[in-house]
Amino acid sequence: KPSDSSRRRGANRSRQSKGASGDRSDRRRVPSNLRIGVAVDPSEVADRARQVRVLEADAGLEVLTDRLVAPWVDRTPEGFAVDVRAHRLLTHHAAPIESIPADVRDLLAPSVRAQRQVYADDLSARALELALDRFLASVQPVHEFSKLGAIVFPFPSYFVPGTKAFDYLAWLRDRAGDLAIAVEFRHRDWVDTKHREATMAFLTEHRLSYVGVDAPSGLPTSLPPLAVATTDQAFVRFHGRNTDAWERGADTGDDRFAYDYRRGDLEPWGTRLTKLAAAATSVHVVFTTGKAEAAGRDARVLVRVLTVEAEAERPE
Repeated sequence: KPSDSSRRRGANRSRQSKGASGDRSDRRRVPSNLRIGVAVDPSEVADRARQVRVLEADAGLEVLTDRLVAPWVDRTPEGFAVDVRAHRLLTHHAAPIESIPADVRDLLAPSVRAQRQVYADDLSARALELALDRFLASVQPVHEFSKLGAIVFPFPSYFVPGTKAFDYLAWLRDRAGDLAIAVEFRHRDWVDTKHREATMAFLTEHRLSYVGVDAPSGLPTSLPPLAVATTDQAFVRFHGRNTDAWERGADTGDDRFAYDYRRGDLEPWGTRLTKLAAAATSVHVVFTTGKAEAAGRDARVLVRVLTVEAEAERPE
């Protein structure tokens, strides 16, 4: 018969073993419909697809050719999804002339073709329509194989609520057909107390997903950290808290802002994302904080926040 001391030693070893192995019963789980990933260059999607369940292909400056897009279908696992950041021209940012497809450039006035950068407003309706149709067609095969999450349109701060902006969003929805569209705003009027209800109602009516953001606060381009589902797919993009970089780059179309998230930055998002996952069929969370390795570290911090040991929260 074992002595009392040996029983105590055995119990201690059992508790230590249980703690070291990370007993799953003491941990929350990331909701199964919540995917966490990072933004990458389009050429990196296939190589990184086995590491995460979602990636965002940054096509802001890319002409998406079949050669570039085909690996997103052929070389990625089942169940993987890729969101695609729309070309800068289509999000009303300045776009280098060489990043625009040749057949679209052919429709530009000579004075516009001579510019180093062009905006959507520089194009005729026919040219802008062709630019959008070319982009949508390039990702259509990804959609057909059920690997396209959504096309993400992050608009600049000068894209403000009004007839022109609402008409543009409705035009996007109409031409995109059954492709999923997600929109990110950078002017606070879209979600202030005066406009928020109308904004969300419009997005819901037109099957456009609202993109929640984590970004520096207190700036003209800062939006509150809303986690809202206006379609069955919900989206949140984490841009970091680098105020200087955000102020310089919020309207350039470059969405990558170097920042190392700390646990304290992300803890408030634990409850928000859990509730969002309960309200939507799927949730895509993407970190845009630099290159994939750096953003991946931030993504892992969020995973730890979402899977914090329940015992750590119990009062002693």
